[in-house]
Amino acid sequence: MMFTADTYMKERAPTVPQDPSELIVALTSDKGMCGSINAGIIRYCRDYVNRTGRAKKTIFCIGDKGTVGMKRPLADVLKVGVSEISTPYNYPTVMALTEHIIRAGEGSDKVTILYNEYVSAISNHLRVLDLLPRQRFLDTLKFGKTYQMTLPDKNTGNPALYELYITSNLWVAFLNNAASEQSSRMNAMQNASKNAGEILDKLTLQYNKARQARITVELCEIIAGASAL
Repeated sequence: MMFTADTYMKERAPTVPQDPSELIVALTSDKGMCGSINAGIIRYCRDYVNRTGRAKKTIFCIGDKGTVGMKRPLADVLKVGVSEISTPYNYPTVMALTEHIIRAGEGSDKVTILYNEYVSAISNHLRVLDLLPRQRFLDTLKFGKTYQMTLPDKNTGNPALYELYITSNLWVAFLNNAASEQSSRMNAMQNASKNAGEILDKLTLQYNKARQARITVELCEIIAGASAL
């Protein structure tokens, strides 16, 4: 909101270099059986890195499925993998992850968060969220005029604002990704139950046909034997 409201600051914000170094934060789940939400993140990372080049890319993956899926195709780019995050997610956990992300993003020109945005119980789509690295954030706030702070001073308040900036956006991404995971898992399990029911019905029908055929053969044999006597 601050960057949208202050047009003076937006016009004077440092620009992104032509070939920026980038930290990619990919949000996936620790467990499977939730449709294609993890595969979509892995596929996007692989295609994006292959298309734009690996030299200045770093991947910070959250979730065991994403870490395992990127180990082979993106082994040289995948630097950090975090898994087994306790659920339900909470804000202090996201704050702790933010500290690691900020340290991993030092020196990067761009920070990108990949997650599944929840649309409805049957729909979600991949969201690419671009965030400012620490230095660009602090350099941009130097031109801020809409918000004036007296206490604490800018040297104390701006770094705290950057932590809030990353944490709040990461928290929204976590909530959307968790909702997408649960809805996708519900749909996947519903489809699996439906398919299992259809298979069971087909097998029952085949069994009844085979049973009836066997009974018919035995009856024919009994009738033929009685006629022979």
